[in-house]
Formats: sequence, structure tokens, C-alpha cells
Amino acid sequence: MSRSSRSTAAFAAVLFAAAVITAPAAAQTSAMASISAVAHVSGIAPLTAAGVNDLNFGVVAAGSPATPASLAADAGRFNISGQPTTPVSVTFTLPTVLTGSGSATIPITFGSTDGLLWAPYPGTHTTFNPNAPFFTTTDALGNLTVGISGTVSPPVGSTTGAYTGTVTLTVAY
Repeated sequence: MSRSSRSTAAFAAVLFAAAVITAPAAAQTSAMASISAVAHVSGIAPLTAAGVNDLNFGVVAAGSPATPASLAADAGRFNISGQPTTPVSVTFTLPTVLTGSGSATIPITFGSTDGLLWAPYPGTHTTFNPNAPFFTTTDALGNLTVGISGTVSPPVGSTTGAYTGTVTLTVAY
């Protein structure tokens, strides 16, 4: 190769290298990164609730309001179990009427002291307003007994027969 050919080749190589060095880099159009999702499940016991006694007004006379004859025997009652000595909220969904045959109804009301908390059942109880959330704590074994009373007021001329409604308790940590 002649000297001028080598000079030309060297010059071309320098120009190529300069072009590569000074050429702008292509822009990156995407990127990826990852993280872990982590949860630590505590050993808290699940809550359970069971209805163990219906709210029973017995035989009532039309035109006369009535309450359960015995709170220990006739009040509605729920047994709750869960994590020992843990705060819980108790709420009720309460009916406004009881329904009999042929769609006949009688009013039912729940006063501010018709919620019942036994510690233990059937011993001493305290009252609370079942129309609002009630906050309490499970006992040392994780148990709780909650009850409900109320008043039915069958109007004069009410149809004779059995009347029913549903009381629902919800308990949550």
C-alpha cells in the first residue's frame, strides 16, 4: 500500500472514530424495576358469632306494649368468640315491625338500654344502646355474650297469631 493510501486510510479511521465518539446516544424508551409485596399475618383468632336464644315476647295482648318476661330466659342472645382481651365493635340491624300471617304487622322498638352485655351469662349484665355501635372487649378466654331486649306494641285489633322478625348482630375487631 502506498504512503498516500495509508494516510487516507488512517485519516478515514480517525474520522470514523470521531463520528462514533461524538454521535449522540439513542434515548432509552423503557425501564423496569421490581419490588416485593410482603405481609405478616398475626396470630389473631377469627371472630365467630352464634345466635343462641330468640328474642321472645311470649303471648301479648293487643293494645298493650310488652317486653320479655325474663332477660336471662327470653332476651335474644348471641355468643361471640375470638382473640382474648381484644376490643370489638358490636352493631345490630334491627327490625321496626314483626310480620304475621297475611302480611299483618306489629311495631317493635329498641330503647337505649335494650342492648345487654353479660359478664358472665347468666350473671350480672350491663346495658347499652343497640341502635348505635357498641365497643367492648372479649374476656380473657376470648368470649363475649351479648343480648337484645325490646318492646312490641300490638295495636288494638291486631290479627291473632305468631309474628316474627330478624335481629342481626355484626361483630368486628
